[in-house]
Amino acid sequence: MYSQSNKESLSYAAPLGRMITNGRKYIVPFLLIGGAVFPCLHASPRADSSLTVTKIVIVGNETTKEQVILREMSNKVGSPLDVAALERDQKRIYSLQLFNKVDVSNTAEGREATIVVVVSERWYIFPFPIIGFKYHDIKNVFYGAGLIHQNFRGRNEKLMAAGALGFDPWLNLSYQNPTLTDDDDLFLRVQLSFSHMRNQNTSQGEYDQQILSGNASFGKRFGLFTTLTGLVGYEEWKVDDTQLGRTLSPDGKDHYVVMSGGLVYDKRDLREYPLDGEFFSFYATKYGLGESNVDLFRYQVDMREYQPLGSDISVGVRGFGSFLSGGLSPSYLHSYFGYFDRIRGYYSTVLEGEDQLGGSAELRLAVFKPRYLTVSLPGLPPEFSVWRYGLYAAVFADAGTTWYRTDSFANIPWYTGYGAGLHFLLPYSFVLRTEYAFNQHGLGEFIFGFHASF
Repeated sequence: MYSQSNKESLSYAAPLGRMITNGRKYIVPFLLIGGAVFPCLHASPRADSSLTVTKIVIVGNETTKEQVILREMSNKVGSPLDVAALERDQKRIYSLQLFNKVDVSNTAEGREATIVVVVSERWYIFPFPIIGFKYHDIKNVFYGAGLIHQNFRGRNEKLMAAGALGFDPWLNLSYQNPTLTDDDDLFLRVQLSFSHMRNQNTSQGEYDQQILSGNASFGKRFGLFTTLTGLVGYEEWKVDDTQLGRTLSPDGKDHYVVMSGGLVYDKRDLREYPLDGEFFSFYATKYGLGESNVDLFRYQVDMREYQPLGSDISVGVRGFGSFLSGGLSPSYLHSYFGYFDRIRGYYSTVLEGEDQLGGSAELRLAVFKPRYLTVSLPGLPPEFSVWRYGLYAAVFADAGTTWYRTDSFANIPWYTGYGAGLHFLLPYSFVLRTEYAFNQHGLGEFIFGFHASF
C-alpha cells in the first residue's frame, strides 16, 4: 500500500490489467513498484466496513478466467468491504492449486474500495513421470507416466490420462469441471479406471484382484463452503483364486451398481496444510441394486476443526467413522487402518473390520511461516520461478479401532499413538512429514508422510 503523499517520488511503469466493476471488464493502468502491482488510485492507509467494493482487479491470470478467481472470494462487487475476509480470500484462491503465489490487497478513494488480486500462474499442461508410494508406504513403490491439463480452457477443469506399473499397477482416465457455466455452481466429474490390486486383508494370504470402475458425479456448490453431490457408477471385482470371502459370487467375479450422495462443508483456510477453519463431510453409499450378490450401505462421516492459538501456533482435531449395513460384505469393502488412514505408532499395522472409528489431535507450530523464493535460471519457465516453502513443528496424538458387526463394541481394542515431527511445506502444494511416534506400549517408529496428516 502507498499514500498520496509519497506517490510522486515513486518511479513506475504503467502496465495494463483487467478490472471487474459491476460485472463489466475494463483496461486500467497499474503502478509497478518493486515487483508489486497496484492500481493508479489514491490508496487509503486503512480500510473499514463503511467502504463499498466497486472494483475487483485481477492481474497475472494469463490463462485462468477471472470467474475462477472471483467465485472463491467472499468480497464481491457491490458489497461492503470485509477487510478480515481478504486473507481468507487469498488462501481460498491459493487452495485452487493453480498459482504459485497469490496476493490480495485493497485501495480506497472516498467510500469506494478496489480489491487487487495478483497471481503467479503455475504450469498447467505437460506430460509427467509418475512415482509414488501406495498407501503412503515407502515400500509400495509405483512408477509410470501421464498427461494432465490442470486448467483446461482456463476454467480450472482437469483432464488426465495416466498409468503406472510396480505396486498395484493401474490406468486412469478422468475429467473434472468445477463449474459448468460462469453463472452457476454446478460441477461434473467423470472417471474410468482399471487396476490390478493386491488384497488389503491379511487373514487370507496374498492374492490379486482386477478392478474395473467407472463413475460420474454431479453436484452443486452453495456459497463458498457447502457442496451437495451425487454419484452413479459401476464396479467389477475379479479374483482368479476363488475362496470364501474374497468375492460374494461363487465364480470369483462381483459386479454391481454404485450410488452415492454426500454433503461437504469446507471452511479450511488452506487445504494442503490447514491452520484455521472447519471441515465436515457425510456420505451415504449403496453398493448393488439387486443385480448382484452385493447389497450393502456404507455411511461415512468426517469432522475436523482447526483453531489458531496465536500468530504462529494452531491446534487441529479430527474425528471420523465409517459404518456398514445390509447383507454379507466382501473383504474389499471392509474398512482399514494401515493404508490410507493410519494410526501413528501403528503406522504399518493393518487393522480390518466392517466398521471404523478414529480421531487425531495435532499442535502445529511455525518454525518459519510460508515464504516465497523467486528463482531465476536460464531456460526456467516463469511458472516454475516462484517457490513457496515453510516449516512447522508438530506434536500429535492418534487413536482408532475397527470391528465387525458381530463384535461387541464394548470389547473391541483401541489403538493409540503419539509423537512429534517436522512438516516441510514445499512448492506446488507438496507437504513432506518427518515424524517419530510411540504406541501405547512405548514402541517407537520413524514416519515419512507425503501429505498433511489431516
